[in-house]
Amino acid sequence: MCCMKYLKCTSAIFFLLGSLSVGQAQALRVFDADTNTPLESVAIFSEDRKRSTLTGPEGNASLSIFLPNELVTVQYFGYETQQLTVDFSKTTTDLFLVLEAQNLDEVILSVARSQSKRNEIAEKVAVISSETIRKNPMSTGADLLALTPGVRIQKSQGGGGSPVLRGFEANRVLLVVDGVRMNNAIYRSGHLQNAITLDPNTIERVEVMFGSSSVGYGSDALGGVIHYYTKSPVLNRSKKWRTRVSSEFNSATQSGLYHASADISKEKWGSLTSFSFSQFGDIRMGANRTHGYKDWGLSNYYSENTSHYFKEEQTLNPHPNIQRNTGYSQYDFLQKFLVQLRGNHQLLFNLQYSTSSNINRFDKLNENKEGMLRFSEWYYGPQKRLLVSSQYKFFPEKKWLQKGTLTAAYQNVLESRNKRKFGSLTRSSQEETVQVLSLNGDFSAQLTPKHQVNYGFEGVYNNVYSRGYSQLLNVSGNDINSLGIPLAIASRYPSDGSDTQTYAIYGNWIWKYAPKWTFNLGYRLTHYQLSARWKETALIDGLLDSVSLSQEALTWTLAAVHRPSEQWQWNVLLSNGFKAPNIDDIGKIRENSGVLVVPNAFLRPEYAYNFDLGFTVFSKDKRNQLSLRNYITLISRHIVRSNYIVFSDVTTPDQNTVRYDGEELPTVTNKNLGDRWVYGSALDTKFKLNSSLELIGNLTFTGADHNTNYGPMPSISPLFGSFALSYSKARFQIRSQLQFSTSKDPSNFSLGGEDGLEETPLIDPYATLLTAQHAGAPAWSDLSILTNYQWSEKVNLKAGLENLFDIHYRTFASGVSAPGRSFRLGLQVQL
Repeated sequence: MCCMKYLKCTSAIFFLLGSLSVGQAQALRVFDADTNTPLESVAIFSEDRKRSTLTGPEGNASLSIFLPNELVTVQYFGYETQQLTVDFSKTTTDLFLVLEAQNLDEVILSVARSQSKRNEIAEKVAVISSETIRKNPMSTGADLLALTPGVRIQKSQGGGGSPVLRGFEANRVLLVVDGVRMNNAIYRSGHLQNAITLDPNTIERVEVMFGSSSVGYGSDALGGVIHYYTKSPVLNRSKKWRTRVSSEFNSATQSGLYHASADISKEKWGSLTSFSFSQFGDIRMGANRTHGYKDWGLSNYYSENTSHYFKEEQTLNPHPNIQRNTGYSQYDFLQKFLVQLRGNHQLLFNLQYSTSSNINRFDKLNENKEGMLRFSEWYYGPQKRLLVSSQYKFFPEKKWLQKGTLTAAYQNVLESRNKRKFGSLTRSSQEETVQVLSLNGDFSAQLTPKHQVNYGFEGVYNNVYSRGYSQLLNVSGNDINSLGIPLAIASRYPSDGSDTQTYAIYGNWIWKYAPKWTFNLGYRLTHYQLSARWKETALIDGLLDSVSLSQEALTWTLAAVHRPSEQWQWNVLLSNGFKAPNIDDIGKIRENSGVLVVPNAFLRPEYAYNFDLGFTVFSKDKRNQLSLRNYITLISRHIVRSNYIVFSDVTTPDQNTVRYDGEELPTVTNKNLGDRWVYGSALDTKFKLNSSLELIGNLTFTGADHNTNYGPMPSISPLFGSFALSYSKARFQIRSQLQFSTSKDPSNFSLGGEDGLEETPLIDPYATLLTAQHAGAPAWSDLSILTNYQWSEKVNLKAGLENLFDIHYRTFASGVSAPGRSFRLGLQVQL
């Protein structure tokens, strides 16, 4: 392999203060201190922030717009802040920025929806920078989150990826992109794959905020907030037109990812256009079964059936380590326009669109009944996400309103589920369309050097259309020639329409009481409404006609940060959050593993009360750090699945079952079942052993109470973590990374099926209890080696060998095995 120059072209553009000259202009060149790589898009502006410029592709910028002898500050995400004075006697000045471990002055964007310094906030926030994204092989927006310590990713199929934070998952974790909440009225409580609709090639930065965060974001942020920031156009860059192309290959999935982008940078406007195509093949699992279960996870049989191809019988898989029906493809498009208005005001237009092929639900296609595959078809139709938003930033510089942001957005999400059993020619389909309108206002002011306030409002409207139908296949040989007339079946969600409305105001106050103490007080008042209506005869519960819910919630945060020295920071936080039941919680009809989930019109919001305590300690040179965070969360009126009787049903003599899709099934529903506790600890370390060698490690422990009546809490991961040793020298970086997880006993799996106990090794198929039939989740470890080369200033190459020992494993609660030994190769070229 050939060496590549290591380009530190890290994330978001941030505030950089500049320098000047009279007569002859002074030039400034900015470099990475370790690699001597020029840093592009470094912002430089004066102390009053009225004059600004950016470094170009060679790291250079003219200082002619500044005054002589002016003191300017140079800041860049991930680097130590420096200041310099403009000196006209010098033609060129070279400035070398030094990488910081985790700077306490680092700016965090997501807490209270505005900029805050890390040393002023008590929340635990992990940042995935553009530099980290650039250096790592990436497949989807969900896989990207695995780079964050403390985040676990669950997968049910190849096109999956459900992030879990502190024992919370799916609609208890809030996804946000560019200030717009992605969570909508049908985000479910089990596992989600919506994060894959975000193209990792367009992501500039990700901030993951752990713990209840309802003050800035409202409902659903019980486990935390995952905020994606996509790349934006840059104004007045020296190189006015720039294009990039990249591709990545993964041998374990035979996948290819292809990306192209072009951006234009003018004095008053800029444009960014991005297009990506991803083609994923079937996943080959690891062959080295160190867990001792020789048959676990093997795909011995599979279905060749598709939406257009018919085969009556299951097919023998000649290569059982290849998980058939895990491949899919996806297209992603992004377009942004940035316009500079008068008075430094800015208008940003943001268009994002993602669509996929059909995505097979692998765990369902692998489901057995009486020794045979149960489903011949089970796939999600193309998952489509459209986002159109406009964002207006303005700077009135008034006492109570120094800067503000207004964000208006429209989203359209299309999902469908389609299934057919072996031995049947009837395909059942459920389709959902969700339209979301939202308006956010976020404002901030520095009242005095010690007092900062952030405040704002939010309005969100969701409209859900859902229908269910079945069609008879007309087949000839292996060809599906046509489909019969659609016949109504129970829709997944209320068939006569449903909607939700949210209106909220919030405020946040930061008080720098003393150099060593900062206090934070925040509140949010939310009004939530839900309305759902049923009209069809194909109802599960004939007593259901309509549901309405109206609820107010007052949530708050009280926090303190103590810095006894430059090396120590203590954080203490009290907060609460809430989750209003959405349409999926209240009105869903769904069969899973022989159990039918039915609607519950009496569901009410659940609340979380959280206590956080932790510290971060740095070495004197701030190159080494250790952080420990402990938390405990009380969940009040916890929403969980439990047995339910449909009193109006007469399809079976047993009141605990109903007849659905030709089968007699027991019924469950979501209920508010009292109070539950979740607790845990997270340890993060980073040690700079010398100028080239760095060791990073993390451990995450999560626990919960065991309720005698309702069983263990779902989504409670076993102890997991990772360690990475990296070596960097000029153009080259190599990193050895070990990821691991301990085992989980079957007695600790949830009773509602969220943890997927049936996906763990089968040890006694004749046992009466499910916990005796299965072994639980085995422990696993995965060693990978990744490298990064900068061939030239414009060409970057990354390569790696993942799962070096070809270990077979599944991450906790997943229905698909992780890829085995895989060679990855990536190439990025700037034209």
